[in-house]
Amino acid sequence: MWPKMQSWFDPVEPPFSIPNRQVWGWLVLSLCVPLYFGGVTLLHQLSHAYIVQDDARQHVVYLARWLNPQQFAQDLIADYFTAVAPVGYKAIYWAAAQVGIAPLLLAKLLPLLLSLIATGYLFFCGLYIFPVPLSGFLTTLIFNQQIWLKSDLVSATPRAFVYPIFAAFLYYLLRRALIPCLLTVLLQGAFFPQLVLVQAGVLLLRCRRNPAFCLPGLLTAGLVISAYAVTRSEFGAAITASQMRQMPEYGLGGRNEYFGVKPLAFWLLGNSGLRIPVFPSIIWAGFGLPWLRRIRLNQVTLLGQVLLASLGSYGLAHLLLLRLHFPSRYTYHTLRIILAAAAGIVLTLLLKAGWRWLSLADLSRWRAQVWLGLSAVLAAALLIIPAVPPLFLQFQGWIIGDAPAVYDYLLAQPPGLLVASLAPESNNLPAFTKQSTLVGREFALPHHPQYYDQFIQRTRDLIQAQYSHKAVDLANFIEQYGVDFWLLERNAFAADYFSSQDWLIHSRLQDTLAEVATQLQQGTQPAILQVADRCTAVSTERLILLKADCMQQEFAAIQTQQNF
Repeated sequence: MWPKMQSWFDPVEPPFSIPNRQVWGWLVLSLCVPLYFGGVTLLHQLSHAYIVQDDARQHVVYLARWLNPQQFAQDLIADYFTAVAPVGYKAIYWAAAQVGIAPLLLAKLLPLLLSLIATGYLFFCGLYIFPVPLSGFLTTLIFNQQIWLKSDLVSATPRAFVYPIFAAFLYYLLRRALIPCLLTVLLQGAFFPQLVLVQAGVLLLRCRRNPAFCLPGLLTAGLVISAYAVTRSEFGAAITASQMRQMPEYGLGGRNEYFGVKPLAFWLLGNSGLRIPVFPSIIWAGFGLPWLRRIRLNQVTLLGQVLLASLGSYGLAHLLLLRLHFPSRYTYHTLRIILAAAAGIVLTLLLKAGWRWLSLADLSRWRAQVWLGLSAVLAAALLIIPAVPPLFLQFQGWIIGDAPAVYDYLLAQPPGLLVASLAPESNNLPAFTKQSTLVGREFALPHHPQYYDQFIQRTRDLIQAQYSHKAVDLANFIEQYGVDFWLLERNAFAADYFSSQDWLIHSRLQDTLAEVATQLQQGTQPAILQVADRCTAVSTERLILLKADCMQQEFAAIQTQQNF
């Protein structure tokens, strides 16, 4: 047994050709990891009629207008999320739409493909840093645990493309392949421009040793960053730091909480924090790498350079808030890559040390088996448990629809309709019904004032109309916004209805909510209740879907009676 295990720790020499049996075997095992996670995730999606990833409700659903221009036509929310999407990301979904592939279908397939690409590149990166194939396998195993127990990869949003592109950048950097390396900088700019700043930092740190390679990369990164800096969407410039400080949306408990949190949480968690990976905790083994004296500095220099570039970009993003977006974007992804690589090296050396101790120690057969058994149990706890489907699926942010009657009814309607609702279910309507929603928590992003001012105004108008005791207010609102359906929750008229909706209570709508609460406490009956029974299209235990044209007719009849 011991001689066979010895080969696990044998180093290989570059170039790492795939025909090498040792490299090939560990590479195949590495690729099996994303195949497993991706396969289970795909089956989970296919097992539900109405399921969508949380962030895909913002960034993927509205791209369906490329398949059918009538879907989400004249939709403010669709216009916004399409406008702010990176050009490369839009190009992928646009190209798929040209051959009839729906965005949500492509979003189901992309995570597995992207993870396979990232795994392959990262495996060979590991070999260049520490040329033991076992280390490459452990690196990719830990890396896949990280990306499949989070929501960014499975969302198939721009964040999902960071991992394969950045892993490819590191690989070509280690190989000193200039043209492919420059292409990865361009690709990063097309899919997730913020990480180009980290790439530029890495190239700058390596420039002294290899200026002929790094200077073209820095020039390319500079051009990408410059283009990103001068580009403005149709919704204008992003919000400034001074504006953010005045908005409850960015305060404690807000939809985009940033200010007012405790110092430790500010620097470690959320949009402002480093977002150091916590679970699965095996990745923390990577913190032990600097303490291993046997590792020569030049073997792990790149990992340190990525760390320094990430921290530098993180600090710069704090100083230039929000011109470089949120600071956490510069450490969240890169820490998962470099800590996985470091953990792979540390665990390989620990396993090798343990193997040597077992092979040299004067142990009886049963004692050796006890040690091996304990090691296997520990490995199972740290490496296998995170791969249990009920565990990792709950971290991926899946939204499973629980109002099929409403979805089925709206799906049967012509495309291009608008639903007004303050219910949390409004977040799911575009994904599950292919119809527009007027407002919703998921779409309440205050990063661009030209968008958010319109969004918050229509939200205010909706609240005032829904709780007004005057039928004319509802009639005017329906006509103004072109509402086709109105979705109500049965508890929508309870005095504490808004208490659980953070995006409303931590916003500039606080005065409007206070007025509504006062009206409800005084027993004022909203006019919408006068027509709810006669205009119901779908009724469930929790929801009531009203037809707006029916409401208009009823309001007209009420007005006629009042005139007489």
